[in-house]
Amino acid sequence: MMQKNKYIVLFDKYLRGEISEQEKEQLISLLRNDEDIVRFFYHQLENADSELDENTTNRIYAHIRSKISSEKKSTALPLFWKKTMRWAAIFVLPILSVFGVYHFISNQKWYSENPVVITVPKGEKAEVTLADGSRVQINSASSLTYSRCFNRKERRVQLVGEAFFEVAQNKKRPFIVETTEMEIRAIGTAFNVRSYTEDSAVSVILVEGKVKVSTSDQETILSENQRATLYKSTRKLTTDVVRASDFTIWTNSSLYFDNQSFDEIAHTLSRVFDVEIRFVSDELRSIRFSGTLNVSNIRNALDILSLTSPMKYEMNGAVVELYYRK
Repeated sequence: MMQKNKYIVLFDKYLRGEISEQEKEQLISLLRNDEDIVRFFYHQLENADSELDENTTNRIYAHIRSKISSEKKSTALPLFWKKTMRWAAIFVLPILSVFGVYHFISNQKWYSENPVVITVPKGEKAEVTLADGSRVQINSASSLTYSRCFNRKERRVQLVGEAFFEVAQNKKRPFIVETTEMEIRAIGTAFNVRSYTEDSAVSVILVEGKVKVSTSDQETILSENQRATLYKSTRKLTTDVVRASDFTIWTNSSLYFDNQSFDEIAHTLSRVFDVEIRFVSDELRSIRFSGTLNVSNIRNALDILSLTSPMKYEMNGAVVELYYRK
């Protein structure tokens, strides 16, 4: 009884804005350790019209359930306690917010400062389904980073490399992809982003829906089968019409090259197959190729390039040497 009286006093001081930091810590300790209070919050959360997203609420429920050791009926609370708690119910969610619901449910600071990082090495690909239901296919030598609080207030990820996004629709929470050069904002759509550090340009290709592409001083809205390209040397953002499916076939173990140099193609093949490609003949670097390569294995891709150009190759383990065939 004494502990509950102390809680009421502290709670009242909080509502009046007169609580000290030390008293606030005491109140948090009571919230953490008193099973009756925890049980009350469970029922209030269950009936509250809150703005907490479903994943957050489920985590709160799971923690509170774990605090209740059995399903025995709780001892009836004193009448004055019930009245006070009913009066306080209006303020339950703000208090959870102010004190940090994860202060006693999970450590929110840890969540925000320890993001999820998915790193895909050369020669591999990965697919992940995010908490909102969005699917992301991540290409070789790429990484996707997002907060452990993803989908609570916003849907934001950071990309280095290439990924194909199929975004679950949520008009209240746009899906945001950040690269070092631009930001892509979508509601529910499918699009490809390529942003490798060593590439001369960053590109976004829209498969369906609409996205807004923004840089520090430019922006454009893409429609289906449009591409936005930011050239790093000039900082110029351009758009053109393409066949979007050509640029997403990497998700089905093929590669499409759009008038790209052998130098650029070598970088791509090196990432996809985790091999080192050396140009013994530098005159090969500027030769250009357009078309689709099946990338089931590195030799298959090199054989096709050899048939369509004056290139020949030698392969020794994970090292490929390219020669100009005269």
